Amino acid sequence: MQFSRTLVVSTAMTLTVVVGLIGWDAATTTTATSATAGTSTAPGVANRTGSASSLPQTTAQGAPVTSDTAVVTIGDSIMAGHGLDDPSDAWPVLLGTETGQAVTNDSCSGAGFIAVGDCGTDYDGLLAAAVASAPGTVLVESSDNDLGQDPTALAAATTSTIAALHAALPHARIVGLSTLWDQPGTVPDEVAASSADLQHAVQAVGGTYIDVGQPIATGAGLLQADSEHPTDAGQQVLATAVLADLRAAGIEG
Repeated sequence: MQFSRTLVVSTAMTLTVVVGLIGWDAATTTTATSATAGTSTAPGVANRTGSASSLPQTTAQGAPVTSDTAVVTIGDSIMAGHGLDDPSDAWPVLLGTETGQAVTNDSCSGAGFIAVGDCGTDYDGLLAAAVASAPGTVLVESSDNDLGQDPTALAAATTSTIAALHAALPHARIVGLSTLWDQPGTVPDEVAASSADLQHAVQAVGGTYIDVGQPIATGAGLLQADSEHPTDAGQQVLATAVLADLRAAGIEG
């Protein structure tokens, strides 16, 4: 699928990126480094329930249900737009608005591959809603909500969730995005570890992994008072950064 119009995204930092003729059809099993210099984020918001075990039978058997024009994003509160006056200013929504694609923001504040969020579930419980959207592309971002979890258990949960997603949507492109971190102080080693878990899980099913870096961690005016969640301007920067990283990874044309 292709985005047929030129996109210009501008932020209060006078950051401008022009993206033209963007498409999500690209090579799989890719590892990419962020195309934008910087450093960023954490947790999501959406009432999603369900589990991998409750996925539609036909989908679990591999029915070609995906739509090239649909994108689903799975993540935590950064992705959900926690703390914004309008959640529609979250970067996945901006991505859809700016490109004309049907983007479903299937995120949950406080959730992770193990961590249970405000919606009452972890990422596994978000899969049924994601599959129901019949997407051609699924963006999944690992989360610092999983910090403090047993490393072996987190790796296993990440692997099983991504494997279940792939089994339910065998024709969809799965793209993993690294863990964001904006909080003051040294970035914990677990941030890199959770990102590596997602990289291995996504590449194991033939998907694409992208290291998005930390685009908004040091930018003035990009974080809310909690020094973690993006402001409206920060969400715009994230949308721009993700688009640029997807482009660099060959996910758009």
